[in-house]
Amino acid sequence: MVYVNELRHLNLKSAELESATIVRELKEKTSYPLTNEKLQNQVAELLLSPTDKETMLQAFYLVQPTIEEMMSLLSDQSSVYEEVNVQRALTILNELLVPLKRNLDYAEEIIGWQENWIAQTIPVLNGIPRSKTAEDKAAWNKHFSDFFEKILRNSAFSFNYADVINEAHLDHIRGLDEGLGKGFLLRISLEEELKKVNYETLKARLPLPTAEFMEHLRGNVDVIKKGVERAYQGNRRMVQLALVMYAYVKWLTNPWEKFR
Repeated sequence: MVYVNELRHLNLKSAELESATIVRELKEKTSYPLTNEKLQNQVAELLLSPTDKETMLQAFYLVQPTIEEMMSLLSDQSSVYEEVNVQRALTILNELLVPLKRNLDYAEEIIGWQENWIAQTIPVLNGIPRSKTAEDKAAWNKHFSDFFEKILRNSAFSFNYADVINEAHLDHIRGLDEGLGKGFLLRISLEEELKKVNYETLKARLPLPTAEFMEHLRGNVDVIKKGVERAYQGNRRMVQLALVMYAYVKWLTNPWEKFR
């Protein structure tokens, strides 16, 4: 996608721009009437999968335990941890709980729904060029209005991203994952900062239980990051699916004479 680089960028104007290339490809490579197999092949990589859901589930189930484990660092009386950074890490993890759960619910709904949508949509698409009455047009318009509302979570042609995983969550968890690999939670001396001491060196000065706990937290955050990435990628694919189907409707309605 060229014009829709973030979830919030999808609207009718950007869809018009993005769909132009898709429409050209449809005109060149797609024959009419359409078949279930042809559409399935085109959109297969955009559909959500059980693996998407499982990866998100693994992340979701780790968030709260990781928060609780990380909170124990705040009561540690040693000088090992940087409290401000621990608080920042907790903020990032806490902000994931609700959107990740809502993304899971959304993915589960889409996975169940997408089993039948192609079979239901092919007759509607094939009927668009043959539509002659206002009732015909209203029927296929209703079908696609419902379709877009389902996958975009919105009655308007834009993706309702605010309460699910979006770019902010993705950036934050990636930053935390990267930071933990640099000793983000550890208190670093000025000398270590100036020398840009790497994490392995920092870890070597820690008591073994502390070093192992740091690795445990890193492992948890890595799993959480992968789940957040899957959720975000799934949301992006739903936006792409909306653009593909927008292009199909545009192709079949203009110019409709070629399909008569």
